[in-house]
Amino acid sequence: MTLNQIHTPSDVQKLNQQQLNELSHALRKFVIESVLESGGHFAANLGVIELTVALFHTLNFDKHKLIWDVGHQSYPHKAITGRKSLLNTIRSLNGLSGFPKINESQYDHFGTGHSSTALSAAMGMATFNKLNNKKEIAVAVIGDGAFTAGLTFEALNNLWDSQLNVWIILNDNQIGIDPNTGALNSHLKANHCKQLEQFYQFFGANYHGPIDGHNLEQLIPALQQLKTQNGPQLLHIKTVKGKGFPEAEKEQTKWHSATKFVKIDGTKDTNSHQSIKWQDAFGKILLKIAENRPEIIGITPAMPSSCGMQLAMDKFPARFFDVGIAEQHALTFAAGFATSGARPFVNIYSSFLQRAYDQWIHDVALQNLPVTLCIDRAGLVGEDGPTHHGAFDISFLRCVPNQKIAAPKDAEELAIIMNWSLNEKGPVAIRYPKGNIPDPKFIDQYEFSEIRQELSAIFAPKIISPIVANKPVILSTGHATNLAIQGNSQKIGHIHLPFVHPNAYPQIQEFFPLATSIITIEDGSLQGGWGMGISAEIQIKMPNLLFKNLGIPHQFITHGNNQELYEMCGYSPIAIEKTIQELLA
Repeated sequence: MTLNQIHTPSDVQKLNQQQLNELSHALRKFVIESVLESGGHFAANLGVIELTVALFHTLNFDKHKLIWDVGHQSYPHKAITGRKSLLNTIRSLNGLSGFPKINESQYDHFGTGHSSTALSAAMGMATFNKLNNKKEIAVAVIGDGAFTAGLTFEALNNLWDSQLNVWIILNDNQIGIDPNTGALNSHLKANHCKQLEQFYQFFGANYHGPIDGHNLEQLIPALQQLKTQNGPQLLHIKTVKGKGFPEAEKEQTKWHSATKFVKIDGTKDTNSHQSIKWQDAFGKILLKIAENRPEIIGITPAMPSSCGMQLAMDKFPARFFDVGIAEQHALTFAAGFATSGARPFVNIYSSFLQRAYDQWIHDVALQNLPVTLCIDRAGLVGEDGPTHHGAFDISFLRCVPNQKIAAPKDAEELAIIMNWSLNEKGPVAIRYPKGNIPDPKFIDQYEFSEIRQELSAIFAPKIISPIVANKPVILSTGHATNLAIQGNSQKIGHIHLPFVHPNAYPQIQEFFPLATSIITIEDGSLQGGWGMGISAEIQIKMPNLLFKNLGIPHQFITHGNNQELYEMCGYSPIAIEKTIQELLA
């Protein structure tokens, strides 16, 4: 049995046990070879090969529904639902999405990308079936990491006495990107099966397992047994993230995803590691701060290695916390710390911060508490696509009182602003992008004793290129400043503003009488964003001045590499240069 013999999911239903084992072997081999060439999420997909085969053999998903929580483990699902020939395009512009996407396939029943949404969605589908006397089953595949988020527990709480035909497949592999934390993880790790059974039955789900999630001889009978039951069912399976690829099994965090063209022998291309990433710069700066300031504590929702906080967590384990996939708890936890005299640094990806907006407003900003929020992956994030683009943080934060929002362009500004935030009496948000930092050497040379800038200097506009009379002027912030520098071959006037908040006009009003027009550039949403805000401020004083706002347009941006996406959105260096030439003409 080869993967080439599978043309539709119904082909999987016809296979016997030996053929299913052969298909699993072929599917694993294909995913390994494909992802190591194209790049993408790796270890999680290898952990669900047998589960994917077993589910498609047991249920007909032309009528039943299947939701993969987070969805970064859906590559095998895509391969056996008619997209095998396109898997080499995954996460590239105009190629397959790295996550389930409802307009990509009839078998992608729900788009996922953020954790812990699957059970709520499955319950909605199952409730519709119940109201319409349909017997179809909604299946939610949820990892033990996704069970740390509040949304899953909210859904569980509503399962009670529902009699919904929902299957919960608990994919227990003991790891998200980093090892999981919390009470549920401790019980799973210790195989406290009786307590787990009592826990899930308390919420109204019939517990089955645990079983080996890589053994089709156990998986298929277990799934067939579930078909004979009514109401919510939970099947607990044990899997290994990275199964079948020894390097990924040993280093599961490292192999969560793979870059393009990783050698099949498992050795990564060292050329991709010459630069320092923004999250690494953050981690090194945070560690230096923590070494000098014992009141500093750190909090991250399940991303210590990815956000860079692992360095400080390793050295000061009592002061740095991974709270699991719980962005809301992370911020209110920090607020509690802040009332007690600590200075919390909270690191959350921009798109994940959307889940904690209420806590930032009500628990931090409203109480004017000294919390430093470090917003990683702000702006476009490339191949992860619309579920992960950090497009909206400027727009939804600018309207909140009692805070300052910073957007450094490089490591030096990041270090200065993080250090400065320690003495602020209220909340500070610092946004920075995914990718390599422009000045990596600065990080190792950095010492706080060398920073002697006054508050006014930190807030002051930075003149990147001198203002030229009767020419356009560029105003930029954050990472967009680096794109503007590359695109300003005409050397028109260019001002970088490291802070993003209202009332910027008084700082920069002296430059505008010379300008014919203003170009604002930001790596964020134009709608409600920094550029439109600062344009409105200036136009009150100078109503005849022409403005051109560059940034992310008012739409959800697809996946692709950032250079392609910057060009698509109109603020790549080439697009900036074209805008300058048009205004000069």
